[in-house]
Amino acid sequence: MQPLIHEGPIHGERLHYLDGLRVLAVLGVFYAHAANIFDLFYWHIKGVEQNGNLIVLVVFGTEWGMSLFFVLAGAGAWFALQSRTSGQFISERFKRLIIPCIAGTILLSPFEAYLIALSHSLFKGNLLQFYPYFFTNIQISWNPQWIGTVSFHLWFLAYLFFVSLLTLPLLLYLRQERGQRFITKLAAFCGKPAGLFIFALPIALIQIALRAPFPGYQSWADFFTWLFIFIYGFILLTNPRFTSAIRKQGLLALFVGIASFLVMLVASFTGVLNSWDTISNYSVGYLLYQLLRTIVTWSWMIFILYFGMLYLNAGNKVIDYANEAILPFYVLHYPVIVVIAYYTLTWDINMVVKFLFVSTTALLATLLLYDLLIRRIKISRWLFGMKPLHKHRKNIQCRFTR
Repeated sequence: MQPLIHEGPIHGERLHYLDGLRVLAVLGVFYAHAANIFDLFYWHIKGVEQNGNLIVLVVFGTEWGMSLFFVLAGAGAWFALQSRTSGQFISERFKRLIIPCIAGTILLSPFEAYLIALSHSLFKGNLLQFYPYFFTNIQISWNPQWIGTVSFHLWFLAYLFFVSLLTLPLLLYLRQERGQRFITKLAAFCGKPAGLFIFALPIALIQIALRAPFPGYQSWADFFTWLFIFIYGFILLTNPRFTSAIRKQGLLALFVGIASFLVMLVASFTGVLNSWDTISNYSVGYLLYQLLRTIVTWSWMIFILYFGMLYLNAGNKVIDYANEAILPFYVLHYPVIVVIAYYTLTWDINMVVKFLFVSTTALLATLLLYDLLIRRIKISRWLFGMKPLHKHRKNIQCRFTR
């Protein structure tokens, strides 16, 4: 292998905006899950009120929200492979992703499913009786959606592990001399006006090709979309010209993102979005909708990275604490929301008040559980993907994916 001439950030250089975006992304998912209790698509706890008008916000947030996670994870892979072999990379991903996923699925998923079953009158019995019922009724399928059905929000950890595994050969190639020549040409193209939108083309093709045969959230269409976006996150850190392009094209991306969101908003209030989202053929409407989804995803991705570079590129103790807490917080937050929602959504109060109560109480409870029961206990740190207490905490990027 030829020595790599590294044109990206120097080894050990910290990009604080990635830390800030990671924290904001997890908070965004937290509040999205709290809001999902009330919306028509993904509500799990059956409350008195449901608001169909939230459909456009759910679609909008879903399109770029999870994609941001995979972009940041791809950036983390760039830093990780600077100081790890392939074997070390895979081993560390297994410890940081699969172990928390398995632990959370065993310890938390049955409890969440139990409350959901009770709220829909689908099960009669106590929690101990429900545990064997839950595990004996798992239906494994070749469609990856079954992972989310069993593990709830922890599907992301499993998806990220397999995405990391599948893309590893390509990531290693991109670090070699021939790969860097390709990166150099790509960076030069992206430096042209609107050049970064070239990354949207493969996403659009994936959506068009796979969304019809694999509809729904977390399907193969989503998996391969996120796989490419993970690769994009890696690529964007390999050459400083990508950073320059993001800074130059960030406002253009914002304009495109707002315009595409407004189209979705109008389509939602006119009832068109419902029919677009259920189209499962290769009609003109289907093609236009998948193209719109892609534009929403990638334009907002560029702008969010631009925003982070501009306003979040400074570290502080709060961000450092939050970055260490991100993975266990992510694992814990959803069951906490489910529990609080289960006991409060039947209250006869305004929906906005209920949302504020559920989200605020769940946020404080999750942070308290993390600080008292996970952060300070060795076995809990291991189960939730954290580094051992005795190890020195290195000043590295992307703690969520390592």
